[in-house]
Amino acid sequence: MRTPLLSVGEFRCPPDDSSWRETNLIGDRAHVVFPRVPVVIRQAGRDPVLATANHIVLYDANQLYEREALCEHGDDCVFLELPGSSLASLADEGAGLIGDDHRMRCTHAPSGPRTYLLQHLLVRLLRERPHDRFAAEELAVRLVLGALSEPPPGRPTRRRTTTAAHRELAEAAKAELAAEAGARTTLDQLARRLHTSAFHLARVFRAETGFALAHYGRALRLRAALERLPGAGRDLSALALELGFSSHSHFAASFRREFGIQPSALRDAPRALALFR
Repeated sequence: MRTPLLSVGEFRCPPDDSSWRETNLIGDRAHVVFPRVPVVIRQAGRDPVLATANHIVLYDANQLYEREALCEHGDDCVFLELPGSSLASLADEGAGLIGDDHRMRCTHAPSGPRTYLLQHLLVRLLRERPHDRFAAEELAVRLVLGALSEPPPGRPTRRRTTTAAHRELAEAAKAELAAEAGARTTLDQLARRLHTSAFHLARVFRAETGFALAHYGRALRLRAALERLPGAGRDLSALALELGFSSHSHFAASFRREFGIQPSALRDAPRALALFR
């Protein structure tokens, strides 16, 4: 969908594509990106970040970047393009991740459950009702304003070496959690694999990402479930077990706590699309 206010699209790139070995240009508009699979993004002049479904990735217009594939899916994401006029309007409406110069204040920020659910519903609306552009545009506006109002992780002033070490530790922990999928681990086991103390890891991870460690891993599994629900069939027990939940009831309760709705509400298009009203 492309309108004067914004554009919405899906991007997929297999891991054998030549663009993984090149420097890429995001285009002449700012982008707000919702990753579906883990991928490392290195924006020119910025630290690399492991982008997952728990974060939004933010690009200024004409931003150069490189990518590193971490899974067999390569890159798979939803993106919104924003012209300069929309960035100015969003800043006036309180989108705190846009600076006074109408550039992004950071390269990424946490994506709250409501924000991730809205982007999922937007994609389904565009697929199921491609001619209902007014409703899709309204939902997209709500989504981008919510996404750009998400607070970035707070980072206290530290020495440069300490800042780099904390960032690297958090990125390593994100990689471990993203790779585990449905596997179960404990804080102590994760800390041992990363050669640090559990107390230090828990404190640094929350400060760097905005997530508690347990919530980060659980949120990844629930967001994976959200994307797979339309094709999961009638029995959700297999999906629940595959993603590391002990039972269907455990999965349903966790899903409701995360998104505020039951998984069954997203199984068919009419019920799902009624949620955005």
